[in-house]
Amino acid sequence: LWSVKTLLSTVLALRDKMTTERREYITLEGSPDKTPLLPEYQSEQNHVEERHQSILEIALSPLIDESGSGWGVAMGLLMLAVVGAALGLVLPQDDNLPTPWYRTASNMIGYYYFTCWSISFYPQVISNLSRKTTKGLSADFCGLNVIGFACYSVYNLLFFYSPTIQKMYKDRHHGSENTGVQSNDVAFAVHAFILSSITFLQIWYYDGFSALRPKRLIGWVMIGILCTICGHAVLVMAMNDRFNWLDFLHLLGYIKLFISLIKYIPQLILNFRRKSTKGWSIWNILLDFTGGTLSDLQLIMDCADIGDWAGITGNLAKLGLGSVSIVFDLIFMLQHYVLYPGNCDPSISEVIALYEEEDEIDTMT
Repeated sequence: LWSVKTLLSTVLALRDKMTTERREYITLEGSPDKTPLLPEYQSEQNHVEERHQSILEIALSPLIDESGSGWGVAMGLLMLAVVGAALGLVLPQDDNLPTPWYRTASNMIGYYYFTCWSISFYPQVISNLSRKTTKGLSADFCGLNVIGFACYSVYNLLFFYSPTIQKMYKDRHHGSENTGVQSNDVAFAVHAFILSSITFLQIWYYDGFSALRPKRLIGWVMIGILCTICGHAVLVMAMNDRFNWLDFLHLLGYIKLFISLIKYIPQLILNFRRKSTKGWSIWNILLDFTGGTLSDLQLIMDCADIGDWAGITGNLAKLGLGSVSIVFDLIFMLQHYVLYPGNCDPSISEVIALYEEEDEIDTMT
């Protein structure tokens, strides 16, 4: 939590500095004497520092570029690919994969989508912090997200760590040990639950308890989900000859899939009514789309390498989660870039363009 707080403070400070410098430039650029440069920009050393800062801004574009500009998206995803590849090279690999080189490739793909999916929660948190409000963000979406990732965390934790669950899975799937759950799945699920909970609490902190009140239909859905979970747990404990914990975990996986099917709908409706995506971070969507695509790719390639497709048939929650995310992410991108464009803060490319214009003016003067 201390590391998260430090990261958010650093990103917000950088973003404030970008905004201040842009305003100073615009103010001076429009002055009568056409003197667009502050004294500090006139030295060669400061120009080098500005270039270094622009590189840092590109690297942090998933956290500070709310517009989702083409240049920022390309560079941001490239930086995350480097991080994911590095993690995949140094962290433990799946010994169940028979091909040595693919073991490393799978790990790199897994940690790339783990990085994308994990980072995808931060842009919204940072946006809320910088705006001091959660207007434009659906509380129904956030509430469903918390419940969904709580289920998904329990699902992945027990599949990965519990010998009892692994034995039940092996017995049911004719000796197959390929559950389809990797260490990066566990890390992502727990991290996602923590960050989605923080986002949900931001709604209360900035906009009060009244903003947390769900729509009636969503409220009944949440109550139904919680009753189903508790009821099935009671059945497992009371009638373990007919029900077992493996069935309970599959139930949690299907609940997560069901929540993924409906959780985006309140946000889609909110964007449609406002005719804007402001307040809803597009980087959340771009990273989620990348993560969903890579998640499905890794699952299919892992099964092909092992020659055992039980990883898909026995883990439909993971495959379905990635596929559903991709469909909704495409709709959100359509809203942001086609239907309601122009309702966002200046992009990284615009800031860099200002620096380039500044250099041209410097050359002429």
